[in-house]
Amino acid sequence: MEFASRGSLKDLLTKKHHLKTRQVIFYSAEMVCGLQYLHSRGIIHSDLKPDNILVSSEGHIKIADFGLAAENIFGNDTICVHRGTMKFMAPEVLEDQQYNAAVDWWAFGIILCQMATGRYPFNDKNGAAKLRHSILEDRPKVPVWTPSKVVTLLKKLLRKKASSRYGINGNIRQCVFFYSIDWDALENGRLSPPFQLEALQQPARNNEGNNLFLHESAPRGVNIIEGFSYQSPSWQE
Repeated sequence: MEFASRGSLKDLLTKKHHLKTRQVIFYSAEMVCGLQYLHSRGIIHSDLKPDNILVSSEGHIKIADFGLAAENIFGNDTICVHRGTMKFMAPEVLEDQQYNAAVDWWAFGIILCQMATGRYPFNDKNGAAKLRHSILEDRPKVPVWTPSKVVTLLKKLLRKKASSRYGINGNIRQCVFFYSIDWDALENGRLSPPFQLEALQQPARNNEGNNLFLHESAPRGVNIIEGFSYQSPSWQE
């Protein structure tokens, strides 16, 4: 993979807090193409998050880090492996249920919310148990100024029931949010990012006090730290 001179999407969000709507539309559309390509080949990423979305020198996004990806998952195939980063885990993963590519569309919805608003749509301030409960039970919360087209798309992506989630149910490319996207041109590399980005310096990481330790949901002896991926020990055997 080419060197991502502009850093990751997380770096960009750290610097900008949230993106302009045209940036959100463009990056979201590129992610849609990337996810649909992976899913058509039986690959579930399983750990989609801003850290794993790189920005190329030309300003395009690259989905990266396939260390937890599941392969050969087609049609009605499902798996049941508790892995990923908790803030981006779909409800069915948190409940140790069988799941399919719908988990990637849930994570995409979380990323979309962060790009558009700079905020996480569930309660992530009071530990792992509250975070888990919020993901499973609460409605997503977004600022009142969030564009209505973003809100509509988020509601369809962050559905608790996986089978009714956008990406699995319905043609996401036909969503009004993407009305300005020429999908053929985008997939064939004929669309340039409609904005300029300077090369990003890696932001300083403060490792003290900024990480959320997720003790309640972890097996004994396993500490999960915000921003780091987790895979069930049973999968490693």
